[in-house]
Amino acid sequence: MDTLFSGKSALILDSHLDDLQRLREILSGLGVKDVMVASSVNMALSILREQPVDLCFMIYDLGKGEKNGLQVLHESQAEGIHRFTTSYVLVSSPETSEFLFGSLEYSPDLCISKPYDSARIRLSLEKLLRLKHTLQPLYELMDQQKWVEALALCDRNLEFYPALKVFLLRLKGIMLLRLEHYQAAAELFNQMLEMRDQHWMRVGLGVAAYRQGQFDLAQQSLNSVINHNQLSLDAFNWLARLYRLQGEWGQSMSLLRKSVMLQPSVAVLQAELGNVAARLQDWRIAVDAFRAAVRYGRYSAYQHPDYYFALARSLCEYMEGQQGSFAQDSERDALLTLEQAVNDFRQDPVALFRSRLLQHDILRRVGQNQRAEQAARDTMALFESLPLDEQALWVDQLTDGLERSAMAGSVSALRQELTRKMVSIDWARNNLSGMMYFRKGEVLKARNAFVEAHRGQPENASIGLNLVQADLELMRRGQSDDLAESLRRCDDSLFGIQYAALSPRQQQRHQGLADRLSELLSQQPMHQNN
Repeated sequence: MDTLFSGKSALILDSHLDDLQRLREILSGLGVKDVMVASSVNMALSILREQPVDLCFMIYDLGKGEKNGLQVLHESQAEGIHRFTTSYVLVSSPETSEFLFGSLEYSPDLCISKPYDSARIRLSLEKLLRLKHTLQPLYELMDQQKWVEALALCDRNLEFYPALKVFLLRLKGIMLLRLEHYQAAAELFNQMLEMRDQHWMRVGLGVAAYRQGQFDLAQQSLNSVINHNQLSLDAFNWLARLYRLQGEWGQSMSLLRKSVMLQPSVAVLQAELGNVAARLQDWRIAVDAFRAAVRYGRYSAYQHPDYYFALARSLCEYMEGQQGSFAQDSERDALLTLEQAVNDFRQDPVALFRSRLLQHDILRRVGQNQRAEQAARDTMALFESLPLDEQALWVDQLTDGLERSAMAGSVSALRQELTRKMVSIDWARNNLSGMMYFRKGEVLKARNAFVEAHRGQPENASIGLNLVQADLELMRRGQSDDLAESLRRCDDSLFGIQYAALSPRQQQRHQGLADRLSELLSQQPMHQNN
């Protein structure tokens, strides 16, 4: 038995049984010990959660309306189950495969095509497995996210294996970006581009330039990848984010619409399109995008309650411009979406609380005041049953959502009582301190307090918006201690918030802060290196 393949495990993702069986026979003939199969991306991810594999074969085209095989790489990374020690093999036609290697981190190790040729597959896999074996200590450090140690080992490997220079430099670029060494990463990708011009190098340069505030270079690099028809998730995502940061929301939406036409089953792209469309109040596009985000995000790392609530809010806004049966259909769809959120997040009491809170808003809008008040009472009861730290996280949403209900007075009293208790929670105490400092005009102290609060609760919208407001004020005064870092912090906070899932008041605040950031950038272009 071939010792190179003996003891290895493999996963085959394919929906065509004959082709799947043929590849399984080839691998078994090579000596692969354990061959598992999956017919969908979600099934493949379910297997990878349970056990790692040495070889993962992913058919790109799994049928209309299905996730493509490349999304195994996207979603396994998002879920934290991606392994650099695994060999990822994409199965696609030669014509299609030309457009699938434009990502820095989401590209497969190897691409093969059907019909399967046993001798050719053996030769290609032997080369790949030898490479993986040679660099296994490096890959293991990367799997453990020991980026400093991995970077040092990568530099030593560059001395020992000059024939692997471009391959190792790619890994080094990934490490530098993970370590936030953006200047060094930009220099590295520029050096590689002088040797040869490959799309993933331009993606790496674009990301590094973006994070340094070199937006012209970032736009040029990322546009080059997209203009060559590369299906690069990171190129589309970062360029759309750049347009959004600069206040060019229409450009961002146009680019994202193109991206979801090419990759309709990518939930994160659909969600970002939904957020941009909601900001532009194009509710039809927002509804379609969030509906797709909910559909393709289910049972994956992208199954997020915010997608459901963003869809319900978008349907609610869409309903405002309709009459008769169309309005009734939107109302029904919004309420059904909330019930689906409750079912899909059955173990999450916060999801139930948020569902009832938004149900109150929808019922109030359509004039069903008695049902709305019952929903408000249910919301209040659910909120009071939450642990203290969860109450502290969601009290702003509760206050905004019930301010027009008969429960408003009770909410106000509860909030005052809760404020006294929140001092026992580190992140909440830091957030309260930040607000106190900000009111006193001590903005730097406020910003530092909000940084600590945000570190404790990075997904909380209220804290994120507080942090952005403080950083913007420091930049406006010319008192930012690190302009590039302040910019990145504002950008990360605003981008990380699901705009369409916010309450109307929070949406208004998000919009105002994003506009101020765009205006500041237009008046004071930032090109600092860090």
